[in-house]
Amino acid sequence: MPVSELSVNVARKPGSLVEMRIEAPADEVDAAVEAALRRLAARIRIPGFRPGKAPAPMVERALGWETVRQDAVDHLVPELYRRALDQTGVVPVTEPEVNVDALEREHPLTLTATVTVRPDVDLRDYHAIRVQKTSTDVTDEAVDQAIADVRRRHAELIDVIRPAQAGDVLRCTLVMRRGDEVLSAEDSGERDLELDRESVMPGIVDGIIGLAAGDQRSFDVTLPQDYPREELRGATVTIDVTVHAVRERKLPPLDDSLAALDGHGESLAELREHYRNLLTTSAAQADQERFEADVLATLRDQVRVDVPDAMVEREIERQLNDLEYRLSSLGIPMEKYLELTGTSLEKLRSERRETAMQRVRLELALDGVAAAEGLEVDESQVQREAGRVAGRTRLDATQRRRLTDLSRRDLLRQAAAQRMLEIGGDDGSGFVQT
Repeated sequence: MPVSELSVNVARKPGSLVEMRIEAPADEVDAAVEAALRRLAARIRIPGFRPGKAPAPMVERALGWETVRQDAVDHLVPELYRRALDQTGVVPVTEPEVNVDALEREHPLTLTATVTVRPDVDLRDYHAIRVQKTSTDVTDEAVDQAIADVRRRHAELIDVIRPAQAGDVLRCTLVMRRGDEVLSAEDSGERDLELDRESVMPGIVDGIIGLAAGDQRSFDVTLPQDYPREELRGATVTIDVTVHAVRERKLPPLDDSLAALDGHGESLAELREHYRNLLTTSAAQADQERFEADVLATLRDQVRVDVPDAMVEREIERQLNDLEYRLSSLGIPMEKYLELTGTSLEKLRSERRETAMQRVRLELALDGVAAAEGLEVDESQVQREAGRVAGRTRLDATQRRRLTDLSRRDLLRQAAAQRMLEIGGDDGSGFVQT
């Protein structure tokens, strides 16, 4: 039976909502009921009939009309919604909220689907955006620091018989407690601890300096306000430390032998040149990344758009799913992470709201630029990108279509971002020597 056009009434609502009132003709309803009876007949056993061969009236009497009606609704409504989207051109950004009138034989079926759609974006004069790109010089002091880091990496740890000093590496047992509650302790009983105030809380470093191998000490430390566990921020805790060994770094000589030790060049001059080149490349990359970020941030902050809450919530959910995936790859369940950091899902969602809002604003702005500039992407590239994302996962037709649409959207945004970098350059190149 050919598919007829649906009766669809589209009404825009505040907050980037669209309400679609969809009506399917009675013949499609009857066809959906017949299909439901065929599906259900194959799932039940009726005496005297092979599975799927019992007459429809007997299947309906055995299961009841409500079961038949629900099966018909479950299969018909998603199809009606998809056809209504194709027919009207409405592009939702959230799953629909659907209300379905009672399905009855020989009567049309009416349903209401409410979805969030992309809001209108006012790009304003985005062609006037200009951002200067700075060029960072690599100083001799920066190269000196790089060489100092090389010496530090290749240093030997030598046991010493003396009190610990700043910069030493101690083999020790360290336990943090609050009263009788043990807050942290190394499972192995021992750990290496470098007495460096930049990487270890200064209070702990100061409490340990002066101890020698075999010494024990307990002292109080006030935890910083950015301590990972929120309930311990600003708390006073007791540190119990036992020093097992004190070691100092013996740096290699600052001469041509350092180049051979590091595997870059044959002389100290060649080693310095190697690291100068690395620093220059890194600085240039940082300059470019800063320029790109500034251009896109300027575009994001300039546009006028009412970002729907549903899009922000979806972005927050995406971020949390990404966090959970990364934690699982490390063997850390989300529940354990929340316990270790002293936080909750509600707090994580709240903390991510602003960044999610800004990300959605930028995505909407880039979508607007793509449309305004008439940008297009090659469909073969879209298919390659979709295939790369899918990997070996087997997808049905609906999943493939959705992935293709997402890949096309992402590639268009990349093209829009590249176009903005061209626009944002002060002289077309975006490069200004400073």
